[in-house]
Amino acid sequence: MLSSPHLSPEQLSPRTVLVVGGGVAGMQAALSLAALGTPVLLAERNAHLGGQVMRLDKVYPTDHCAFCPTWSMAKACYDAPNVRVLLHADVTGLSTDGERAFAAIEVRPPAIDPSACLFCGKCESVCGKKALLRRDPRMTWDPALPPSVRVDETRCDGCGACVRACPAQAIDLRREPISLTLPVADVVYATGFEEPAPGDPGYAEEFGAHTHPDVFTAMEFEAWHGESRAQDVLRTRSDGRPVRRVAFVQCAGARDARHLSYCAAVCCMHAMKQARWLKRRQPELEVTLFYTDLRAPGAQQETYMRAGQREGVRLVRSRPGLIKESPLGGVGVRYEDPATGKGVGERFDAVVVNGGLAQCRLPGASDETGSPRPFARCGFCDEPVDVAGAAIQGVAAAAKLALKHHRPEGGAA
Repeated sequence: MLSSPHLSPEQLSPRTVLVVGGGVAGMQAALSLAALGTPVLLAERNAHLGGQVMRLDKVYPTDHCAFCPTWSMAKACYDAPNVRVLLHADVTGLSTDGERAFAAIEVRPPAIDPSACLFCGKCESVCGKKALLRRDPRMTWDPALPPSVRVDETRCDGCGACVRACPAQAIDLRREPISLTLPVADVVYATGFEEPAPGDPGYAEEFGAHTHPDVFTAMEFEAWHGESRAQDVLRTRSDGRPVRRVAFVQCAGARDARHLSYCAAVCCMHAMKQARWLKRRQPELEVTLFYTDLRAPGAQQETYMRAGQREGVRLVRSRPGLIKESPLGGVGVRYEDPATGKGVGERFDAVVVNGGLAQCRLPGASDETGSPRPFARCGFCDEPVDVAGAAIQGVAAAAKLALKHHRPEGGAA
């Protein structure tokens, strides 16, 4: 069930487990715990469950819709009688007294109450700043997401015209955050990952993300050119020219001692999925995938990679050292030719950089001495993992807590 932001400690069972993060791993952990009879509080910082998967168009290696199974999981969480869902909720800290954990949670009620909104559009018609949005601009599946209107605080000047126009009195631009301190029996972290912004650990300046309209991160490209947004002719984001050449660059900020030392595990398959979209849509496109090592460890993933090669995706085993705007137009990519060992420069109409996926922080994961607290973790925040692996880890985290809290009499855990 969906919880009120005014949730009080008395409303929670002493056996309640807090799951931090409502992506695939967190939802699966919550549903698995609920199936074992454990009450769950599922805290998600965004306005919806589903996490990063809700930003995907399709998932490899089946190319099935990403939204449909993810929303089914979300609905199961909303409908489960022993799962409480808190949206717009940031877990700001955790403490323990040796037996129980205490979670500090800040809930940010949205300016537009989704339970009262009629989606009539009157607020949008009077907003001169165009600050009312019907979808998250990062999302690929805008027609399929549950209807919602939100206020873009970067544009809103607080004039109140929308408040006066709303016939349902659903808008309040002055809603204040609500601070909660709730006791829980245990905690599962499922906070996922974030793409790097300038200054973040996984951001590598030489790859040019966020510096040119036609240099995309993987998730930006998913939203801009996803298969659900198929166009007759792909065009550049900068000036609308037809796209002829596209490059995918792997390990951009990953496997790099300066940024993130680990492999993000999902990038090779994700890039091949997007590359195959392009070739299916426009077979004449030149699509190049620069890689360090092709990671295709799951079932049918090697087959998926080889199919991309047969469809004409060019694979180059090389790590580009520089991506920037070319003075001759387009985006230049500088790399070492693996056959000759010499530096090569190529121009592309669009470049997609993959890698540098940073594990989200774990609030309260360490005590005052820096020692890790014994809370369960699952999904990308535990180790880089794809959608299927995240679901498996969610089940495993629930099983771990079941063993921890339901030990047989006289037996070992």
